Amino acid sequence: MTERLKASILIPTYKRAHLLDHVLNSLVKQTFKNFEVIVVLKPSGDGTEEVIKKYKNTIKIRLILQKQGYVTDALNLGLTHAKGDIIAFLDDDAIPFSEWLQNHVRIYIKSNVGGVAGEVIPAILKGNKPLSIKNKVSEIIPNFKPFLEAIGRKIWYKPLDGLEDYLVYISKAGTVSYNTNMSQEAQQQTTKSLLGMGANMSVLRKAIEGFIFPNSWMLGLSWEQFLGWHIWKKGYALIFNPNAKVHHIIHDQTLTRNIRETKRDALRIIEHNLLFYRLYDLERNLSWMHRITWLIFSNLVDLKKICKGKELQRITAVKSTLNSEIIGIKWLISRKLGCHYSPLIDLKHFAE
Repeated sequence: MTERLKASILIPTYKRAHLLDHVLNSLVKQTFKNFEVIVVLKPSGDGTEEVIKKYKNTIKIRLILQKQGYVTDALNLGLTHAKGDIIAFLDDDAIPFSEWLQNHVRIYIKSNVGGVAGEVIPAILKGNKPLSIKNKVSEIIPNFKPFLEAIGRKIWYKPLDGLEDYLVYISKAGTVSYNTNMSQEAQQQTTKSLLGMGANMSVLRKAIEGFIFPNSWMLGLSWEQFLGWHIWKKGYALIFNPNAKVHHIIHDQTLTRNIRETKRDALRIIEHNLLFYRLYDLERNLSWMHRITWLIFSNLVDLKKICKGKELQRITAVKSTLNSEIIGIKWLISRKLGCHYSPLIDLKHFAE
């Protein structure tokens, strides 16, 4: 039955020609063959176009040039060109196992599945092969149980109604959270989960019909859960499949497109925190009480670490958290007043 389905593999890329070569080579080896590859490239002169030409005769591949914008703009562009029944998202530094796509597609045989998240294993390149990093087995499944988690899941990390038994979920405070109680189960079998990481996930094309990412991101942080939430609200099931695996290569390059590292850390925090405000007018179970409790807790944790000598990193975290709330509240007020403010205005300012 899976052969009746066609998949589109969407890969946004920028300045990663040497890594993309490994990714495309792994797609040649996929056990599931009915797919096309759509590479959305923001040109940088690093030779990516030549790498793609190498695979023209071995896989069905199309190159789409992105003239401007950021990661979510690349995703929007790719989605308009994807023709498959299933759209799989893959990072240009994520090397899939040979049965990766097969293990995504087979889940859609089940009724009402709208999205699938897969396992992401951190690795380094040794020669031409990915090598898993010792003691780092997953970027999706939490392998620790934080202190105060039981209390946190009742207050600052309490799931939205209906997401209580999800591995990855959105809390009532508008944060992306992970259910550590499900870690062992998620390692061994399929579980419920909002979409995890863009490095390895897929969606049913029908489930995202008409969806467009708003023009309010730079780094694209939490875009996966934003998309997953829209699919979930349509009534579709969302699944984590531990057998759909990729090696996520650790390296110094980034898709953040020439944003300095010191600015990038702040922007990551701000964009993660803005998920609350992205969903605020759409999700009635978001709670200001939980949001304020989460803000107090997270800032107390950061302030405690500042006292222990981790000043620079945590001062950045505290400032960024406060800035995210200022931006978010401005965004809410502008929407109520019918103004055309976008957080992208302030995000660009922080990136300068």
